[in-house]
Amino acid sequence: MQRIDGNYLYSVGSQIHPLSELKTGIGASAGTSYVDAFLPLLMAESALEPFLLRSVFNLRTSFQAGQSLLTAIRELRAKITAETDPSKILDFADAYGITSRLTAFEAVLGAELALMPVYVVQPKAGYDTPALIESGRVCFPIDLATKVPDAIFDIEQGTRCIAFELFTGAGFHLHRANEAVLRRYWGVVASGKAPPKSGNMGDFLNEMEQNKFGDEKVRAALKDLKNLHRNPLIHPDHTIVDAHEAIALMNSIHVVMVHMLKEIPVVAPANTPPAGGIAAPNPDAVGA
Repeated sequence: MQRIDGNYLYSVGSQIHPLSELKTGIGASAGTSYVDAFLPLLMAESALEPFLLRSVFNLRTSFQAGQSLLTAIRELRAKITAETDPSKILDFADAYGITSRLTAFEAVLGAELALMPVYVVQPKAGYDTPALIESGRVCFPIDLATKVPDAIFDIEQGTRCIAFELFTGAGFHLHRANEAVLRRYWGVVASGKAPPKSGNMGDFLNEMEQNKFGDEKVRAALKDLKNLHRNPLIHPDHTIVDAHEAIALMNSIHVVMVHMLKEIPVVAPANTPPAGGIAAPNPDAVGA
């Protein structure tokens, strides 16, 4: 995935299309002089060469026509540079060699671009689209990166999935990020007690409830996330169907993260369990 400058194609076209105005001095029309043709040729070459050879569009169908135009531009520019009389008018072969190739290139380029898989990402609720795609961490507390850096990858993948309408995938990543924070939270509130061997989120929450580890409201919120969102999501017949449902999940996780992060220091204590303390969602342990 690569972000594209929406103005780039317009800029390339605006620098190449003026070549269509090159004229000969045949009949009553005033032809284009060598000196007047030089700058349009130079600008067209500087735009066309990187567009053909180094742009993200990776042209295929129109590449040959574009290369033919580029060759004609370079040949005419070299001819003009070698001419001692800059007021000389382009002859028919000079002008037609450029304009005919330009017409052919623009026609086949238009057909290729019309079929190119270029998409626009629509906004999701009130969220900034570039933030969702490129820096999803800004949707969560700023201290998440310093207190639970293990969660950042899944946070950013989750918000990117929301932007690209991969809502079920977003759910998995967001739950993984939440469980990374829960592992750190356990290390702070469990008074040195080893985490459950199963690594299952349900076992973590059961022990937290039995031993009254952590804040009661945090435990209740985590239980709701597990029962209402996480456990149903692991079944193949359940999907997150739209952006509103995915964003509601993200906001619910955001809320509980805020409260867990208040208890987590920037430098994790020695008894904080390593990443992986909670296993990935297991369909056989839904009721855990």
